[in-house]
Amino acid sequence: MKSFEFLCLFCLRAFRGERSISGIYHLFRGKKSSQTIQDANIFSLGFLYGLFPELNRSYLSKHVIALKEQGLITEAQTEHYQVTDKGISQLIEYEKVYHIPPYLNGFAYKDKSTHFWKRYSLLVQTLSNLIGNKKTFLPVQYEETVQRWVKSYLLHQKGRTKEQMLNDFYQETNNLLQEVSTKQATVFTLMLTGYRQVGRTPGQIARLLDMDPVWVQVEFQAVLHFFIGKIDKGVSSNKYPSLYSISRDLLARPQLTETTQKTMKLLNQGLNIHEISMLRRLKISTIEDHIVEIALHSTDFSIEPYVEEKLIREIEEIVQVLHTNQLRKIKERVTNQDISYFQIRLVLTRMGEGDESRTVTKN
Repeated sequence: MKSFEFLCLFCLRAFRGERSISGIYHLFRGKKSSQTIQDANIFSLGFLYGLFPELNRSYLSKHVIALKEQGLITEAQTEHYQVTDKGISQLIEYEKVYHIPPYLNGFAYKDKSTHFWKRYSLLVQTLSNLIGNKKTFLPVQYEETVQRWVKSYLLHQKGRTKEQMLNDFYQETNNLLQEVSTKQATVFTLMLTGYRQVGRTPGQIARLLDMDPVWVQVEFQAVLHFFIGKIDKGVSSNKYPSLYSISRDLLARPQLTETTQKTMKLLNQGLNIHEISMLRRLKISTIEDHIVEIALHSTDFSIEPYVEEKLIREIEEIVQVLHTNQLRKIKERVTNQDISYFQIRLVLTRMGEGDESRTVTKN
């Protein structure tokens, strides 16, 4: 699984020894914690967020050990690794084989694409089998909520035949697949199950296309993210009406966690951190986590009520000079030692995505 080693190396290089391998584990699984969400942003790794939701910790550890044994990384402190010069060279070689799709964006589309695929795949399977006069089949999605949704969707398609619906999905899907690589389009279609057609597993597709199974998952997720990104555009309801109809509510869902949404509502009502903490019976640090999450997801959210502009500029300069995102190191260098870690974290939210590119280069 060389592609997984590549992704681990990529993350470790971005972390620069400032996060442990737990940071990679939670990033790949898409953990909805303020720490993981912020790491995805400030280390410019948001596109990898939630890429492997079922990742096993021992699987990750095994590959990290392999990287260490190859001399590609060195342990700076417990479970904190630095990428060696040999590791950087290997990264460059890996990039010649594994090209990270530009539309891969787990931070923005992880949950939406997951729900979209469940609905889409079951809907295609159902329509295909019904047209083939097969009314009983093993559904590819076992979740009751997904099955109920598909049944409800089909019941509300008045005046449209099953053939028309399936053809519309085919035409819109085909149009979108024309815009991705042939290999990605092939991976996507091989995943689909229909009448007398069983969808392949990543392992089966890997053998069929002579690919790395892990990279099959990356390419598949990239196509899903591409779909959601296209459907999410303003013209989607006209250009992709069928695909838009099964994802309209998904696109409207806020990215903020439910508890953060409650805090945001109170902030909009004019309450301050202490008032919200008392009203919600939550720790001040928890409310601060919510505010950091809001800042990460909304560029329109002003952080100046919490950090004065002069201090923002000073923190930004320190980060650039020290080339670090470690809160302690930044705090040690600021003029005003009364500054809180919360304030530093807020400033870092405005410095993520762009600090590092997806392309590996020698330092």
